[in-house]
Amino acid sequence: MTRIEGTIPDLIAQLTRPFRNAETYTLESSGTSYSLRHRVRTPSLLEQLQHAAPLTGGGDHARSGYSSRPAGSIEAIDTLIWIDREAARWVRDLGEDDPGDTAACVRLVGSLLPSTEVCGPRPQRDGNRAPDCCARHAIEHDVRRWWTQARIVSGWDIAAWKPNNSCPLCAERGTLRVRVNTSTDVTALCVGCRETWDNATIALLAEHIRLENHEDDAA
Repeated sequence: MTRIEGTIPDLIAQLTRPFRNAETYTLESSGTSYSLRHRVRTPSLLEQLQHAAPLTGGGDHARSGYSSRPAGSIEAIDTLIWIDREAARWVRDLGEDDPGDTAACVRLVGSLLPSTEVCGPRPQRDGNRAPDCCARHAIEHDVRRWWTQARIVSGWDIAAWKPNNSCPLCAERGTLRVRVNTSTDVTALCVGCRETWDNATIALLAEHIRLENHEDDAA
């Protein structure tokens, strides 16, 4: 999946609308190389979660009832429900009615964002701690978390790495999911406590894993 350096509208668009990826590949013929680009339509991240966790009864809302599911879909179900509940809470907190659909709810949060209180420029990141300065920055923090969680759990094009390490926040072992696209594009999620790490904070998680694995002792 192509990395989007993200403004909040970019992330909401990826969560709720299909988008196109362009992959470059090379063909060789008669000693000549040709670079071509292959464009692929990619479902929205929420739609990818829904494919991983199909809903019963023909509905597409995360709060619909679920029958028994394959074990592989449980993380997608949990992520979809988590995003749905957080988005619905923000919609209600901002004085609107929950539209009853996860994607619509996330889009509504995005449309309401410009009208929220804001304290000033985006605050300096304090690790993974959620900002408590104003509604604008708290919502932006949550949208980035939704995008990170959906991107990792959907596994549409790159399966997440599951290290046998504990989460530095909740201490549960085996719950970390790490998605490595490139050396400079790494994100992670704990499916236990729902903490996320992006490119700005992934070094904190990497250091935790390194120390837990006693890599200094092996050096």
